[in-house]
Amino acid sequence: MHRDRYAAIAAAIGRQAAAEGVSVGIRHICRACAHVVGVDGVSFCTAGDLGEAEPIYATGVVGERAVELELTVGRGPGVQALLTGEEVLVGDLTRHDCRERWPVLVSLLAPLGVQAVFALPLIMGEVAVGVLELYRIGPQPLSADALADGRVFADYALAALLGGVVDESSGHDLDGVLAGSLAQQWVRVHQAVGVVSAQLGTGLTPAYQRLRAHAFVTDRPLREVADMVLEGWLRFTR
Repeated sequence: MHRDRYAAIAAAIGRQAAAEGVSVGIRHICRACAHVVGVDGVSFCTAGDLGEAEPIYATGVVGERAVELELTVGRGPGVQALLTGEEVLVGDLTRHDCRERWPVLVSLLAPLGVQAVFALPLIMGEVAVGVLELYRIGPQPLSADALADGRVFADYALAALLGGVVDESSGHDLDGVLAGSLAQQWVRVHQAVGVVSAQLGTGLTPAYQRLRAHAFVTDRPLREVADMVLEGWLRFTR
């Protein structure tokens, strides 16, 4: 049964890629995960050089905005899963303990309608090298079967990260799967951090913190603030 489920999920991922006529990429794993598990958004992040996590891909508006908000705040289920290497499964973000733990993030996710988040770390050895995060509109926990499927998708995401193969019989090679729209856009965030670092005369980490803080207080997406810096519309001073 266990092997059958892996095979079924590998086939679902393969169908996503086949529909585009391309080799399997991380976007196909995320899209298939959203469809099979039955969630409204999925994001995939790796451990970041500047902050706790760096986004690689997210499905739809819900996934993209949710993961960007979490990384702007710097706290949340996905960040916690990366730091601890343990799953963080929250079926209802409106619970008192969740509002106490992540008060800012919960309030920012509310307009999106996201009230359930499930963070599945990708473990290599004893270290979390990435996280697959699932989002639901409205409060609703994952069923046991859905959680089991989510863990299988996390395994395939780790295989993608390590350059493995999702299904050897399918012929879909996973080399180079980390090329995705969100990852490409995040390059501009890195470039903006370098510019802010030069403007402030600080290291990259403090510059990244200032960039995130500006995005938060002005209620702008972090990538939009990065574009403003790179295009000369926004300049930071000491």
